[in-house]
Amino acid sequence: MSELKYLEPTELLEKIYATLCSEYEDAEHYKDEKDQSEIEVTKKRLTKKIFNEFVVDEEYFLTMDSDVFKERYHLYEDDFLRLIKQCSENRVEYETFVQIIDDLIASAKFRLHAFEQLTEEIQKLQEVDEQEESEEANVEADEVEDEE
Repeated sequence: MSELKYLEPTELLEKIYATLCSEYEDAEHYKDEKDQSEIEVTKKRLTKKIFNEFVVDEEYFLTMDSDVFKERYHLYEDDFLRLIKQCSENRVEYETFVQIIDDLIASAKFRLHAFEQLTEEIQKLQEVDEQEESEEANVEADEVEDEE
């Protein structure tokens, strides 16, 4: 398997992914409406289980603090679910699947980093503005004292 940068795959992730792929395969062979309905429910549930099994920075999506998840990955949730569905539906090899997911996580990380950079830059600018205002206030105070 190629080197992943962010995703920390678990054994369970691989097993759930294999099961989901087999559900898509089963769907091709079962023609009964009831069977198709049950398979569809199973596919949706397994897709969500895979999503929840993603581990990044030693934390599962499932147990990640909701504010942290919202800040970092919520924007990408539909993309994650779409990739899981399309990879499993087309029986993409597990190693390729985790690489694809890792790439999407990288995108989320780069986005987060960009906003962190912006926040740092804004803080620097605010500090400079505050320092300039303070210096101007000191100059004005000195001028008032000189006039007296």
